[in-house]
Amino acid sequence: MNGLRSPLEQVSAGQVWNGVGGGTGVWFQELPFRVHLNLRGAATARYAEVLAQISGAVLPLEPNTVSCGRRCLVHWLGPDEWLLIATPAETRLQAELEAALAGSHYALTDLSGGQTLLRGGGPKLREVLASACTLDLHPRRFGPGQCAQTLVAHVGALLRVAAEVEGADVIDIVVRRSFADHLLRWLLDASAEVGCALREPA
Repeated sequence: MNGLRSPLEQVSAGQVWNGVGGGTGVWFQELPFRVHLNLRGAATARYAEVLAQISGAVLPLEPNTVSCGRRCLVHWLGPDEWLLIATPAETRLQAELEAALAGSHYALTDLSGGQTLLRGGGPKLREVLASACTLDLHPRRFGPGQCAQTLVAHVGALLRVAAEVEGADVIDIVVRRSFADHLLRWLLDASAEVGCALREPA
């Protein structure tokens, strides 16, 4: 996208570092330039109706859960706060939500320029992440449809179990762009023993 720069552009993608036993146990990939919107307000029926109508997503009311709609993901951050993440093409999402919520008591803030999304996967991913944070990442405690705010390598981040590919988890990490380079380099270093691949941005 013209004029936009990834916070991870100084880290060369497309590299592979084999682990002690050969091969790679994890991979990482930036998903840059996503639309990040912070929504705050009371969890009213009107909020839920507007969100469902425009994005196709259900407003998550249960702590640390995620709803997937046709236009965005909605992450529960608190009783009156959610994070919406959409593809770069959804440039009209904020304006449409603001128009539909006109007259309501709410705050909708564009965080797109201040955050980025780092995706990780592979059979050793949870092991690597566990070395960087105190969150219980066992699949029985943290699985699909869940998200959690925590510290990863001393950096505030939001984790979400995105999917399972070839029997291994895929986890998204939302982080402030000013800390993204530090976080990625820390994770690459922590992956040295198991081996790591850094994929091209998607």
